[in-house]
Amino acid sequence: SQLESSAVSAESGGVAWDDELNVDFTHDYSEEIRADVDRAASDAETFQQELENVERLSRRYAPLAETAQTQGEMNVASMWLFTIWDTELDTLWDRAADQQTEAHAERESWTAMREEAALLSVGSSEENGSMYPLLRNSFLEEATRDRAYLLAAGLAEEQGQSFDLPERSEKYGLFAGGQGTGGMDRYLLTRQGWEGADEAAISFPGRDELNGTFADGGNGELAFTSDDGSVKGVIRIDGWGGARFEVTEAADGLPFSAGETAEFPIVF
Repeated sequence: SQLESSAVSAESGGVAWDDELNVDFTHDYSEEIRADVDRAASDAETFQQELENVERLSRRYAPLAETAQTQGEMNVASMWLFTIWDTELDTLWDRAADQQTEAHAERESWTAMREEAALLSVGSSEENGSMYPLLRNSFLEEATRDRAYLLAAGLAEEQGQSFDLPERSEKYGLFAGGQGTGGMDRYLLTRQGWEGADEAAISFPGRDELNGTFADGGNGELAFTSDDGSVKGVIRIDGWGGARFEVTEAADGLPFSAGETAEFPIVF
């Protein structure tokens, strides 16, 4: 039945809906979701299998979330999908902390950056109105999923397991850098604008944000030009390895110089 193919079984301790998928959007399913994620992890023999189990769990919830009719229900459903990956990431952080003394500080730092990343990518609640929770949760779901994959890959390597990361865009993404647990001190954001142009925002420590457009040179390099034409440079995106920006031209009197580079190793 549709229920059997898309919903989590009540007998396994997870969530159950009736055959018509009449979802109760007023109910907090977070505890049931956490139980399902824990089961997905415990049923796996490798980290690759664990992430595949969590992906299947997410796909089970997706048709249920799609039954939402109102903006409020869509906002609630988007939180379920984010909670799946947030729970999985927490379990991975806990296991990393058992093996790495620096894992706790890394966890705090990344969590602080994630909040900043959401604001950069989505904007504020004032800008987005009633859609804001949906947009924010969708971004957090994707960013948290990516971090779970990276952390699982590291844990798998430590235990001598093979692990394949999914492909990432070679043009679009948000990349950052930071010190300690204070959040970002620099970022690079590439995206497609509302009118179809490829846009970029680049932040260096202690300097104003650079905004402009970029063109794909087809050789792994994205040619950046600031909106006022005063700064030009090259963006290189290395998928899961982060991104790099090099200034190639800068007008006199600006706090940038040709040949200056910045690294953005943290992927969102």
